[in-house]
Formats: sequence, structure tokens, C-alpha cells
Amino acid sequence: MEQITLFILAIIPILVIFVGLVFLRLSGTLMSIIGWIVTAIIAILFFNTAPDIAVYASWNGILASFGISLMVLFTILQVTMMDVTGAITAITVYIKSIAAERYEQIMILNVGFGSFLVSIGATPVTMLPPIMLALGFSPLAAVALPCLGYDPLTSFSLLAVPITLPATVYNLDVSHLGNNIALFLPIISTGFALSMLWVADGIAGVKKGLVPAIIAGLTLGFSCILFVHILPPSAIGLVGVFSGLVTIFVLFLLRALKGKPIIARLDKEEIARAGMPLWKAVLPWLLLVVFCIIISIPVIQTGLYGLLGPLQKITIVANKSVDLKILNQAYFWVMISTLIAAPVLIRTKEEAQKIVTVWARRAWAPTVAAAALFAVAYIMDWSGQSVINNTLTFAPGMSDLNMNAVIGLTLALVFGVGFPAVSPILGLFGSFVSGSETSSNVMFYGILKKSTDVLNLDFMKVYAAHAVAGGIASGIAPAKIINAAAVIDSLGIEGEVIRKCASVAIILTLITGAMLVAFIYL
Repeated sequence: MEQITLFILAIIPILVIFVGLVFLRLSGTLMSIIGWIVTAIIAILFFNTAPDIAVYASWNGILASFGISLMVLFTILQVTMMDVTGAITAITVYIKSIAAERYEQIMILNVGFGSFLVSIGATPVTMLPPIMLALGFSPLAAVALPCLGYDPLTSFSLLAVPITLPATVYNLDVSHLGNNIALFLPIISTGFALSMLWVADGIAGVKKGLVPAIIAGLTLGFSCILFVHILPPSAIGLVGVFSGLVTIFVLFLLRALKGKPIIARLDKEEIARAGMPLWKAVLPWLLLVVFCIIISIPVIQTGLYGLLGPLQKITIVANKSVDLKILNQAYFWVMISTLIAAPVLIRTKEEAQKIVTVWARRAWAPTVAAAALFAVAYIMDWSGQSVINNTLTFAPGMSDLNMNAVIGLTLALVFGVGFPAVSPILGLFGSFVSGSETSSNVMFYGILKKSTDVLNLDFMKVYAAHAVAGGIASGIAPAKIINAAAVIDSLGIEGEVIRKCASVAIILTLITGAMLVAFIYL
């Protein structure tokens, strides 16, 4: 009974956030802050966590969130500049000339281009919602589709940080991990492609775009399997980049085979409505893509890091520190690409002032929410620990009194040999709370290792399924939904989006669990 009580206490923060968003329809920012406070109180009162450790964990989480929170901050600036200057309008006009059918727009933008963007470190949840809205999609679809589009290859996002970071921390074979993750992706990517059609246009949309969705999903998944095998471990960050590009190519090829023009000729009226040439409209994104590819080169990564070196390493407490790696982060280059493109796009002082005003209004809420959700994740991860001999660790007998450990071990005890079927739920849970698959992969490594050792299961397969489910969670992660809603001034829609996408996330997670059972036992 005590174990069940602790389990219920450990999941209360996630339940509070979920209920507040979905049923009470409160804002994501408010619920992230409330969830933060509730997590700290529970960790202190029931999980042997000193108040100062909760504070240190929160600070660590806030700093660790910069890869997402500052990405939110600067991508909203970039998209706001493109919106106010008319670049988004121009891009929309040109997209309509490429893909006139709604299902084609969904596949090309959210499956192909979205996977490419997230793989290089850009954020489709910020870049694509204004375009989807301008194309005529509802605000709910404009938010939900890019969030779902973040998912299919999210383990290979951010130049594959969700894979390489835990592999480095825990000395795992990055290729072996990548291969195991890729095995799930043909089915999961196809599931996402079909789900996007359903979210946008219901069953009618699925019927109309069924074939392109299946082709897009399978192309994305099998491309991933191929590139994981043929690229060296040092280039695993390019798996998602190449897979996204191949998918875009196949979708355009499919249009050509149907006798549709790859790019329709715009008439004078459409050119006038665009207001600027395409190269100018997409200049911030072109610069960002170039910068992200350049900083993915190992020798350049090393050189950039060396410019600031230990100055960017911040000690939190005892042996815990956060290395910001500022010049190696995509958010820094989002800011640089925005500043470089600004003189080309911004025409007047009044336009510049409007950009700053709208940015300030849009950006603060999702930035705060992302930081608060990371704080929640790190309090849960550090709960039950204390500083002993200048090391944050568990005192003797305290290792099981950790919120994450309680959740993982309870599931292992309850489900036994059936644990693989439900273990991906931990990935869904971890990414929902933190908004980051990377954080979820790092936080739950120890739990999954302990559980699989106890049950004598193949750890790498279980860990791969956990990572896949962490990617699936992006479709319902408050941090990402708040981000997407903010750029189209639709904050408050978060609960509606989660309600719409929750069934997608749950079904795909259960499918992941079923595939894991097959991989392990068959």
C-alpha cells in the first residue's frame, strides 16, 4: 500500500497540469507554474527532499531549458518579424502554388519540411503555425499539426541530441541505440501522417489523403533506417535531415506522377499579393539552415565551444553543473539569422517597433512555461537525493524514495513480464512534463536500467521504445503547444489541442508498446 501511495503522490504533478489544461481550460503558463509549486511541495514533504535541493533542481532545470525556452524566445522574434513584414504572407502564396490540396500541404509542410526543420535544430512549432493559419486551417489545426509534425523523427531532432546526449552520459553505443529507435519509425511516422489528416479534416481528410500519408510516413521511417545504417556514428545528427529531404522529394515526385506541376506559374495578381520574392521571404530560414549545418561540423563545434570555454559552465550544487554551450546552440543562431535578415525585411522604424511590441506580448508566456516545466522535471529527478561528500546522491536506503524511481518500479512490479507493453508510457510521461525527449531520456535511464535488469529484458530495445514515446509526447507537450499557440495569438487553446491530440498520442504509445513486446519476445 505504501508503494501505491507514493506512486499516486509522484504522479500528482502531471495530473494537476493535465486536469488544469484539459478540463479546467486554464492557461499553460499558469499550470506550468502551479505544477512547479506542487512538485516542489510533494518532493519536500513526501520524498525526503530538502528545500534547498528543490531550489537547486529548479535552477538546474531552468538553465537546462535554454535549448527550448530560449529557442522559443528567439524563434517567436523571428516569426513575428516575418509576420509583420509580410514574409509569411509571401511564403503562403508560393506554397499554394506548390501544393493546392490541403492534404498535400499537410504532408509537405508538417511531415517532410517539419521533420527537416526539427532535425537541424529549428522549431516547426514556431515557424509553421502562422503559415498553416494563412493557408486556411483552423487555429486548432494550425497549432496541432506542427506539434504532431515535431514528432515522427524527434529522436533524430536537434542534430540527434536526444540520442547522442544519453549515449555520451551513459556510455551507450549511439549507432545501436539509433538502429533500435529507427525500427519503430515506419509504423509510427505513418501513424502521425494519418493522424494529421484526421486532426485537420476528420475521417474525410484521412480518406482523401490516405495514399500520400502512407507514402510520406513509410518514406520517412524507412529513410531513417537506411541512413542510420549507412552514416557513421559521428554523422547520426544528419539522419533526420536527410530523411526529411527524401520525404519532401518523394512527395513532389508523387505530384509529378499524378501529372500535377511541381511549381505552378504565378500570375501577376498573385505575385503582387506576395509582395516580395520568395528568397527574401525565406531569408531568415535559409540563413538558419546554413548556420545549423555549419555548426554540426565537429571541428567547428569544437572551435565555437572553445571561444567561451569554461565561462559557460555554471555550477549548480556539489558535482552538478550545466554547460550552456551557447555558441553551439540552435537558439543562438536563430537570433543571429534574425538580426542579419532584419535590415532586408524591415522597411520602417514603425515596423521595427511593432515587431518588438508584438514579440514581447507573444514570447514571455511560452518562455516561462518551458522553463517551469523543466524545473518540474528536475525536481522529480533530484527528489530523495542529498549532498554527501560534495556529491549529489542518495543516502543509504534512499534510492527508492525518488519520484521517477517510484513511478518506474511500480509499473515494473505491477506489470511484470508485461512491462514492455507499458514502459513507453514513461517516455510519454517524461516528455509531457519536461517538453523535451532529451530530458526524458536522461531522467529515466536509471529507472529503465534497473527495471529491465530485474525483469531480465533487453534494455536497449526498451530504452529505444521509451525514446520513441518521448517523441510522441511532443504532440501533447504543453511547452510546445504553448509555443505554437503564442505565435498566432491563440493562447488559451492549449487544452483543446491536448484533448484533440491525446488520443493520437495514447494510441501511438500503445502501438509502440505492442511493437516492443514483439521485438523482445518474438
